[in-house]
Amino acid sequence: MVELTGDLILEQMRRDYGRAAFGKFLLLLIPAAGMCASAFLRDLTDPITIILGVLTAAAFVFFLFGLFKTIFIEKHPLIKQFGSAIALAGCIRAGGTFAIWHTPPYRKHQLIITEEYIVCPEKVQSFLTLDKITTVQRTLLHGAGFFKVLLRTRSLSAAKALGLSAKDRSYQKQHPLPDTEQFDLLCLWDMKKRRHLYYVAVADFHDVLAFLREYLPDAQIKPEHSI
Repeated sequence: MVELTGDLILEQMRRDYGRAAFGKFLLLLIPAAGMCASAFLRDLTDPITIILGVLTAAAFVFFLFGLFKTIFIEKHPLIKQFGSAIALAGCIRAGGTFAIWHTPPYRKHQLIITEEYIVCPEKVQSFLTLDKITTVQRTLLHGAGFFKVLLRTRSLSAAKALGLSAKDRSYQKQHPLPDTEQFDLLCLWDMKKRRHLYYVAVADFHDVLAFLREYLPDAQIKPEHSI
């Protein structure tokens, strides 16, 4: 795992939120194009043009909101909680030394669980304190494809990290990967019913769930779910 610094955290978060803002911009083009076409073929006062105009305005607001979060990433609630990205990086680095669970360094996706929080260092906005976790569930992927993971999780980052192409799925059926290189999703829900996703190697899942059961005795453990 690359040692986290304040600058690395800001760069990581700007990249993630920048991609999200770009995706919102692409979505903005759809109603905008329809509005222009309707205005040209019909009229500016046509109901369809007006509806498309409203959708364009709404999409533009969402795009601006995403752009604002990207530009002013230092105002992210997580960073404000710690005071600075440097302090957040120090907390996560320290967590790696006294963690109750720390993914072995040779795994592709790292995960740190301490007595106070859980975080994936490669996506620091996944930081979640244990006292906010209400529900835990394992989601089995079984080598699911990119679009299947995307549709079920509604997470582009999860689809990119864990989704397989048809060629890779065909190859892995004939040459199965060891459990240390296959990943499932750890799904956690907080008190506000928001879902948080973490990547855990199949070989590690039993241990991770055992630690969570021990340190989250009041949390609901849902049955395993397959994509």
